[in-house]
Order: sequence, then C-alpha cells, then structure tokens
Amino acid sequence: MFNTERKNEKGESEIAICPLCGLRVEFIGAPMVRCYSTGETYERTNVRWIKKSKVPIETGYDVENIRGNDSVHDFLPNAHKQVDEIEA
Repeated sequence: MFNTERKNEKGESEIAICPLCGLRVEFIGAPMVRCYSTGETYERTNVRWIKKSKVPIETGYDVENIRGNDSVHDFLPNAHKQVDEIEA
C-alpha cells in the first residue's frame, strides 16, 4: 500500500484524486489502483495529486458508495463481522 497523501517540493500537502471519478483515493495498491465508484483500474502513475487546500471539504472517497451494511456487496475485506454458521 502506498500513501494517499504526500508533501510536494514546496512542503504543501497533496492528496490523491481518482482520475476516473474525481473523488479521493483511499487505497493505492501495486501495481494498479481500483476506482471503486466505476469498478475500473488504472496505473498508479495516473493518480492526480492536488493540493489539499484546493480540494473541497465535501469531496468524498471513491469507496464511500460500497461501504454499508450489505456484506454481500461490500468489497472491502473484513468490513463486517463474520456471521457464525448454524448447523441444521
């Protein structure tokens, strides 16, 4: 995993923005990054880095729409507690 926030050469904080959906990137994996909003993947070099001060506060993460109470459709591993199986 790679950091989704970094300092530029001027010492300003920059955050990773998905080039596909325009939301914040929560996970940068190797070798590809997945946009959870669109389901597409792209190269790590295509991540857009924008100064944190220029990104609107209401800009959410690209994984927000898949976090929920539905353990079947939630793509994040270990997002839900394991349900004990009941033997019949």
